[in-house]
Amino acid sequence: MKAYLAMQPGGPESLRLIETDKPIPGPEEVLVRVAAIGVNRVDAMQRSGAYPPPRGANNILGVECAGEVVGTGEQVETPSVGTRVIALVPAGAYAEFVAVHYSHTVETPADWTDAQAAAVIETFCTAHETVFELGRLKPGERALIHAVGSAVGSTAVRMASLRGAEVIGTAGSTEKVAQGLSIGARHVINYKEVDFAEELLRIWPEGVDFIEDFVGPAYFSRHLKVARWLGRITMVGLLSQGASNTDTAPIIGKRLSINGFTLRPQSIAEKTAIVGRFRDIWMPELSAGSIAPIIYAEVPFEQAEESHRIIEENRNFGKVILTI
Repeated sequence: MKAYLAMQPGGPESLRLIETDKPIPGPEEVLVRVAAIGVNRVDAMQRSGAYPPPRGANNILGVECAGEVVGTGEQVETPSVGTRVIALVPAGAYAEFVAVHYSHTVETPADWTDAQAAAVIETFCTAHETVFELGRLKPGERALIHAVGSAVGSTAVRMASLRGAEVIGTAGSTEKVAQGLSIGARHVINYKEVDFAEELLRIWPEGVDFIEDFVGPAYFSRHLKVARWLGRITMVGLLSQGASNTDTAPIIGKRLSINGFTLRPQSIAEKTAIVGRFRDIWMPELSAGSIAPIIYAEVPFEQAEESHRIIEENRNFGKVILTI
């Protein structure tokens, strides 16, 4: 089969399409013929050498895909051969075939394209776990969600709005500010034009109940400033690097809760629970059309390098998909 590796750490040009053996599914795995692949920032980080795959995973890029089950392990009852599925994988999605634990798959709705299916599972699982499970966001509360143009950011905005929260977001262009407002954010701040914390406190002087943090150290002190009493912060990315020289007294004084989240290295059992929540809570909403993935571009599999350039240049609003 064909698959993508980063032969050595580097830019998008370091991606290489190789011929390798088709995986053999284990006893609790299914073999999926891949039709579409969700492109994520974690893929670019792995390619650049900043995020190695979890122990035991192969070096083929990609953490989510959609396709058809073409083989099953001896202990698998469902999904059966011929079923179209969405799959969450620790590695290996940038390939014509991938083996995945059966409990990390969700049946694709009959009226969905494979590109639609490939756009949801990693993004919706991450957004739900960070905003609602760790962030405990409730109706009527106020949330700061950064990077509203990113796949997870745009999903988190729509989820929070759908559940009755008020959202203030950040974006780096006038176009993305407008797009963020169009998907449910009450306010969107262009962080390249103003200090987002000062502007947020001008709009909402009492601050926010929840913060979805993709940035890390560079924003940490400002997050402590804008978080209100009993506020929650979920750290889900590190777009900035290094240490944060921050007065941590507000954590105690406001009784703040700070959690970290990463999906990829979690155990089979943990991911089974996460996928289960996605299936039970958000698949009905997705199937009913109450919420839908935003797809920025569908890129042919042979042009994976371009898909990474789109992500790294922040051109996208929503998801980038590779199609086979």
